[in-house]
Amino acid sequence: MTKVYVVQVMPEASLGRVSQEGYTSLEKAQAFIESRSDKPAQVSPWLYRSTDGNDTDYLIYEVRVV
Repeated sequence: MTKVYVVQVMPEASLGRVSQEGYTSLEKAQAFIESRSDKPAQVSPWLYRSTDGNDTDYLIYEVRVV
């Protein structure tokens, strides 16, 4: 069994979308979010929120691949 981490980007008042890439570690998924231009701040290890006033949430999910 393998773990993959995916990111869901959820702009305010939107259903959001799941990233097209999976990451092999939580740290790599966090690095992807932290590199975004809207400078998301960490709320928890699994949740980030943009700091530029756009109210975009970034949620990380652990998916197990069998």
